[in-house]
Amino acid sequence: MYGINIFDKIKMPLDWVMVYYGIKKNFFDIDIAQEFACRKLENDKQLSEEELELCWNSNNRLDVLELIEKILDSQENVKESIERAKDKIRIAIIIYLRETEKDKARLLEQINMIYADFDYPEDMEKFISYMPICDEFVPASRTIEDNRNYLLSKLDIFIEEQQKKYQLKIKM
Repeated sequence: MYGINIFDKIKMPLDWVMVYYGIKKNFFDIDIAQEFACRKLENDKQLSEEELELCWNSNNRLDVLELIEKILDSQENVKESIERAKDKIRIAIIIYLRETEKDKARLLEQINMIYADFDYPEDMEKFISYMPICDEFVPASRTIEDNRNYLLSKLDIFIEEQQKKYQLKIKM
């Protein structure tokens, strides 16, 4: 599971939709709800009753999700926001893995798992090790190291695109 720090590191703003989706899909521990609510309180943001309750009561996963659902009930376009939240969480995790995992083989395995966990997004196919290559690169005529470097170069291009899309601050 990932923590709030993966968003801090790349300066991606976190919101309740992202917290909800991440907890619901087991990408985050329920503690992230308390941490997010407390940060909002520390920043002198006015909190709802549900947010205040999350500052001190985050022991039960179902209770936490129910409180966040109440917060989300006051928002518009929640369905679209959930799709955006899903994408942002995916990007944050990918960037985190790219920055922290130094073993190339292990990194590519983890990226393959993220690909599956997020329902096989099409925009990731270029750097998934078991997907067919769609350009002039011929893996069979290369070393394993060359193939890994090729996939990582495609991953880096993807990260650059996402950095521009979400205006993220990334130090690679």
